[in-house]
Amino acid sequence: MAKLLNRNQFATLIGSTYGNIDNLTRAEQLAFAFGLTAPAVMGWYHPCDVAANALADALVERGFARETAVRIVREHHETWLHALTRAEWEMHIVAFNTRGEKIEPTREIYFAVAHVGRGKKGEIFRAAAGLPDEALEELRAGGVAKDMVFINVHDVLDAVLDAFYENDLLEKFVMGPGANVPVFTRHPRHPEFQAWREEIARYRQQSIDRVKTRERVRQAVTKLERTSKLTA
Repeated sequence: MAKLLNRNQFATLIGSTYGNIDNLTRAEQLAFAFGLTAPAVMGWYHPCDVAANALADALVERGFARETAVRIVREHHETWLHALTRAEWEMHIVAFNTRGEKIEPTREIYFAVAHVGRGKKGEIFRAAAGLPDEALEELRAGGVAKDMVFINVHDVLDAVLDAFYENDLLEKFVMGPGANVPVFTRHPRHPEFQAWREEIARYRQQSIDRVKTRERVRQAVTKLERTSKLTA
């Protein structure tokens, strides 16, 4: 099982502070991996939560409001996790000209987002992952798409790995025992892929159960307070 980060470690890795984590969570400005709204264990965070926030940061830099970026990361968690997996495990090629400028096309993986309209609950976004032409084709295949944004997942991954390295946490939380390449994911052909996906499923369920329990407690407290006021 992935080792979890304590709140101090997590806050440092995402460029925040211990005391600000709760504020960000209440404001729905803190991103979590695997489509979650809270960690599975109070005060402990999955390493992929750092990647989720880095992706949200990248979306904000491209003009999205923080709350919208976090919602996109949550609603399209499988898409960006797939992009992260491909970025980590597939060979990518980047070419530069004599001035040091990147030459297109490259074999880099992107997380792409398109605004497709507005629904009853707010703006609707479609997401895709892959090489630029693959992501573009997938977005267009889904119907009308406008205001498309492409996020280079390799840039996001590099920023995350740099944060772990600079805080001396890379080997403990990312590389794992016996590994020589830092990875957060497992490729579908990797022998540990099934176990990794099962671990994510258990983590997700633990978080969902925790949120449901917290909501039941909140409702019980509210009901008790209301009853107390009526009998006072």
